[in-house]
Amino acid sequence: MYKPRKKEMKFILKSKTAAAALVTALAGVATVFIPEAKDFVASNMAFILIGLGGLNFLLRLVTKDKVSLFPSA
Repeated sequence: MYKPRKKEMKFILKSKTAAAALVTALAGVATVFIPEAKDFVASNMAFILIGLGGLNFLLRLVTKDKVSLFPSA
């Protein structure tokens, strides 16, 4: 009989996927304040989207735990 395994929870800051999202968000913030970054992103949008999509796909393959916004005691 199939028994689903219980998944462990981990603090969100220990998540590879959350770390990738944070780096992506910080890069977006950089484009607001650094004109060269904005130009780079604008001229390489297709490659950046391909890279982010691939990264998210790979992270999903290696991610196994659920995340929690608050660290467990």
